[in-house]
Amino acid sequence: MQYLLKLCVETKYIVSHNIAVPDGISNGSPCILKKVIYGQLCEKDSRERIPIRAYVQFEKESTGEKTRQRLQNIIKADGITHNNWTPIQRICRSFSLNENTHIQVTRNQLPLLPSNAQTIHCSQSCTYDNILVFLNKNLSRKLLYTACSRVTSLTGLYLSGIYKKPARATLENDPSLREMTRMRDEAQLQFSLIFPEDVKNQDNMIVLFHNVRSLNLHFQNISCDPTFIASDIIMLAETWSKPEDKYDINNFTIISRTDCRSPKRKAFGTLIYAKNYLLPHVKILFQNESISGTNHFTIVALTIFNQTVMMVYKSPKASWNLVKQQLQQAITMSLKNQIYDISIMGDFNIKYQVSDPDFNSLKDFMKGNNCFMMLDTTKVSTDHNSLIDLCFSTNETRNAHIFESVTSDHKPIWIELSMS
Repeated sequence: MQYLLKLCVETKYIVSHNIAVPDGISNGSPCILKKVIYGQLCEKDSRERIPIRAYVQFEKESTGEKTRQRLQNIIKADGITHNNWTPIQRICRSFSLNENTHIQVTRNQLPLLPSNAQTIHCSQSCTYDNILVFLNKNLSRKLLYTACSRVTSLTGLYLSGIYKKPARATLENDPSLREMTRMRDEAQLQFSLIFPEDVKNQDNMIVLFHNVRSLNLHFQNISCDPTFIASDIIMLAETWSKPEDKYDINNFTIISRTDCRSPKRKAFGTLIYAKNYLLPHVKILFQNESISGTNHFTIVALTIFNQTVMMVYKSPKASWNLVKQQLQQAITMSLKNQIYDISIMGDFNIKYQVSDPDFNSLKDFMKGNNCFMMLDTTKVSTDHNSLIDLCFSTNETRNAHIFESVTSDHKPIWIELSMS
């Protein structure tokens, strides 16, 4: 903070300290001084009238909005009627007099700095439409880059002085270049998500399940999401849909759908899409829905290219024993049709961990039907750190993954099947 701060209304300043970072008032925030409020500091024998508060207008109107709300009584007492003027109050900062003494000095000052001209270091958080950079031979490559990158476009960049090309960056003289080279060669980051659209080809088929938490609310997001559109079969649960709702997606046909039966939308409803080219090959083998109050479960089994794909949705309070009985019927029906390649996916609302009372029963049931867990059990399928959206298959070679959702607290899961 400056020992002597000159204040001039309608002049550009920057905030010199982090005052309210979440509110945008941080070191380097540009503003224009609009008014100065004078008063007295609460100190003994000090009746001198000095600037105690400055009102500034930030470039972005949203900057300082929370501060203005918090200090609205002070703003009203100062007679300020402009909605976008933000009060900046004096702050105290202590520092050592020098390196060789323990004497502390406390400075009480307004945290502002004149900024019609400023150092390159102070400009690092600022962006301007027009800037003038004063060049000198001592400007390093880093400082020159920082200065010239403060402007929004080259048309607003002006240079004054003699330009001297900085030394070329090499591994020997530039630590940043060394670090970038190290990261490329030795420490490459591997993206953890596998996109279905990246593995889709003419020989495979992508089946995706998602507890969408209201298709009615998120249909626009779902219908244009590249991951959903790249899938061949889309299975959705908790659609919150009503019979009159229309959810048409280009190149897809709805082959199975259940809706809310009450006048009010609730966490019910399922919907299955299939790509149009698959329609001659898709057959609904089994379908069962049970609703009793908040106890709700749905099971749909499809056959396609000598494979069975089952969607399961079980509400949190629904009985796993009842679901298990219906699921066993679907599996038995698939086996009677001599279809042994079976994949089961959905929201079981059973945590895949020992602490869940139904975990062992679920695990034993799947093992008894020769079904293997296909997802990485170290991952979670919800934003609540639980793995309850599950995928099983009798074919251990299948690829299945957990994806990400921008609309639901459940993550989509998908499995790669064969086209033949």
